[in-house]
Amino acid sequence: MMLGVFLFTACNSGTSNKNQSESEHTEMNQMTPGESHSEMDHMTPAASNEEHAMLGVKGSCEMCKERIEKAAKNVEGVSFASWDMEKQELHMNLDPAKTNIEAVSKVIAEAGHDTDKDKAEQAVYDALPSCCKYRK
Repeated sequence: MMLGVFLFTACNSGTSNKNQSESEHTEMNQMTPGESHSEMDHMTPAASNEEHAMLGVKGSCEMCKERIEKAAKNVEGVSFASWDMEKQELHMNLDPAKTNIEAVSKVIAEAGHDTDKDKAEQAVYDALPSCCKYRK
């Protein structure tokens, strides 16, 4: 039982705060009370040769977010990737001359996360940390 609590704490320890840039912290500090803030506020506009794409991706914690975004960004042609944990959606900018949403989906499934298009192999899913298990 204590191990489960420890792992849950480790996965949700706010590791994403470590990765925020100084400008993101400054921006957050400059928000006025009552002002809403969403993940999309940090989305970069697509370059003229890029298009915005969305893909449903399953996950459950900050470790999942890091893994999903890293997998997507490692695909040549993807310049931006941000996974919304609440909506279970990956937003990305990609160059359609270099890649497509199907290629990104396959890479994310290879990392252990089910997408709207591909399912992760059971052995890969089973190797994820316990806090990252999203299949019930």
